[in-house]
Amino acid sequence: MPWPISSPMKTSSNSPLVKHLVLIGGGHSHLAVLKHLGMNPVPGLAVTLISRDINTPYSGCLPGFISGSYRLDEIHIDLRPLAQFAGARIIQHTIEHIDLESKLISCGGRPDIEFDVLSLNIGSKPDAIKIPGASEYAIGVKPIDTFLQRWQLLFAEAVARIGDQSSEYDLLIVGGGPASVELAFAAQYRIHQELGIKLYQPSPLNIKIISADSGLLSLHNAKVSRFALQELEKRGIEVLLEQRVSEFQAGKLRCEDGRSFSADAMVYATGASIPQWPAASGLAISEDGFIEVNHFLQSTSHEFVFAAGDAASILGEPRPKSGVYAVRQGLPLAENLIRYATARKLKPHVPQKHALALISMANKTAIASRNNLFFKGRSVWSLKHSIDTAFIKKYSQLPEMSTSLEIAEGLVDADTERQLKKHAMRCAGCGAKVAGHILQEVLQQLPPSNKADVLTTGAKIEDASLIRIDDDRVLVQSIDQLRAFINDPWLFAKIATNHCLSDIYAMGCFPHSALAVVSLPMASTKLTRNLLQEVMLGCSEALQENDCSLIGGHSAESAELQFGLCVNGFADKKTLLSKGGMQAGDIIILSKPLGSGTLLAADMRYKAKHDWINNALQQMLISNKQAAECFVQNKASACTDITGFGLAGHLLEMLAPNNVEMELNLADVPALDGALETLQQGIFSSLHQDNSLVSRDIFNSEAYLNNARFELLFDPQTAGGLLASVAESAAENCIRQLRENGFEHACAIGRVTKVAANSPAIVLK
Repeated sequence: MPWPISSPMKTSSNSPLVKHLVLIGGGHSHLAVLKHLGMNPVPGLAVTLISRDINTPYSGCLPGFISGSYRLDEIHIDLRPLAQFAGARIIQHTIEHIDLESKLISCGGRPDIEFDVLSLNIGSKPDAIKIPGASEYAIGVKPIDTFLQRWQLLFAEAVARIGDQSSEYDLLIVGGGPASVELAFAAQYRIHQELGIKLYQPSPLNIKIISADSGLLSLHNAKVSRFALQELEKRGIEVLLEQRVSEFQAGKLRCEDGRSFSADAMVYATGASIPQWPAASGLAISEDGFIEVNHFLQSTSHEFVFAAGDAASILGEPRPKSGVYAVRQGLPLAENLIRYATARKLKPHVPQKHALALISMANKTAIASRNNLFFKGRSVWSLKHSIDTAFIKKYSQLPEMSTSLEIAEGLVDADTERQLKKHAMRCAGCGAKVAGHILQEVLQQLPPSNKADVLTTGAKIEDASLIRIDDDRVLVQSIDQLRAFINDPWLFAKIATNHCLSDIYAMGCFPHSALAVVSLPMASTKLTRNLLQEVMLGCSEALQENDCSLIGGHSAESAELQFGLCVNGFADKKTLLSKGGMQAGDIIILSKPLGSGTLLAADMRYKAKHDWINNALQQMLISNKQAAECFVQNKASACTDITGFGLAGHLLEMLAPNNVEMELNLADVPALDGALETLQQGIFSSLHQDNSLVSRDIFNSEAYLNNARFELLFDPQTAGGLLASVAESAAENCIRQLRENGFEHACAIGRVTKVAANSPAIVLK
């Protein structure tokens, strides 16, 4: 479970976790809930957000994007930083069923999720989806992310058809509400702009609005409807009323009265509907087909379930399915979720009877209506623009993470305090390792082993320890442990398991068995069981994928979630890989891109995009098993894995045994998506500064000091790839094998130029 405080997966001894709130859907209301939880944490309350879309589009800006007023990135809100701010676990998934009796959510491919309180803000879809042929031959305006993908194709096709082929293009829009009108205005305006056609000039683009209603914009006053019809007519957009669609077909639609209309593209923006699973789960459904809630936004059938937005209907107070009502429900929903979780009296929410409606006409003009009032023009568009952009800004620009220190006055001087504050935001994952130079200093003070069968000790430090079994075979052992770096115990455990196995793979060995060590934060008995279950299921799945058996372990309570493994493997001494052994002319190959340290640091600071983190996590989930097999088959001369000390640190460990000098092609070093951006912003892992001390062994580092890719060399990696040297004759085949086995970023990054140099060194190119 996640922890609702600033540091992911961390709690204090005074705030054990006791209840679990699950939010399903990333709609407008849940944005407010997450923001409220971030500003007002509830000690002891674990929070999980489950949403199909994480980079969620804001519907109010959709017409502006279609018309060309906004870029795609400007109309999206990334839920990940917001969830981080709220201390919430985030899971990208589509829900199909909830067991309300057991309070259990099934998420295919991962452990079921138990909850105490549930909130639904799942939005809606146009009800035309129920018309035969809709999903095959037409495009719904919701879900918006799907529509945006289809719109890009529609736009390109229309422009090509009209501009290149001088042909007509027929677009049918089904629905008579604001969404249909805005779409018609916006699509025509954007396509005309691209083709150089003036606003009121006739064109080969034929747009028809087809509605079953007797009037256009029937929920608005007569002035609005009349003006919209007039403006549509002036722009050559035809409106056909009282035409109920009975079927969508390839290239046409049919109406109930027998009429049919041909089309190159068909879009429907009709009345709202919701999926079947809320009703199938047993929730009370209103007469109009939505989740029925009372004035507390609480389900009328299940008191521990709350709902808001388009998917909900307040008993006795139905309202149009408009974003403004969902926005207004956000804060009352947040307050009542917290009140219910903390056993306090709920507060009623009285929805406004009338809302300000703003309808874009694409050319930076808009219509405004409220009750019987009507306004139009550029000032209305400016009002809409300011409201929409302010909404996105509210949930995209979050407060900076606090780095305050609890140190008694007088214990440190001002300089020391500044230095401590600089590193107060300690990273987790492999960024939480002890600095390499400190570790080396301490280890050198320890007495060497006097066991004859211990083969790795003293000056010969490898990724794993070797114990001789007989003349040919050795026992390979490694131990590693990580602080949780994401608010998802199951996913964290899978990645941590891959990380712990990596040292074995770096030796060219394959894991046999493992002992687990897990430290859990304080929680109720129920949540402790759930948390341990998720961790161990994640570990078990990863071990099975690597053909490794879990044979025991140890658990304990601590301030934060930590997980590690002691891993055993058996190998023939002749086939083992080591850090030393590089030969002049060898090609140095890296199997995975770098940058997880800076990305996780950015994630802690609410500065990372979800796509960046998701991509990084997917790389971490790739086991190094097949990379190890590849390097063994291609007779690698040296090998290690890239973890906490960064590429430069681990590379120098490989160069040191034989005083090797190498050329590193900096431009070829692969970076995870977003890593160079966060490094350029000065976002470094807390271990980065210590790692950068090895820059003294990079001969020409001064020329690259302002290069973000240079900083990438010192970035600590969690579940990073393998780094190996192979003969030049085997390099091409080795890289090809790696890419065929899922290491798509595998590449050569340098070459060994000299063995037995004065000292190990890296020369940048």
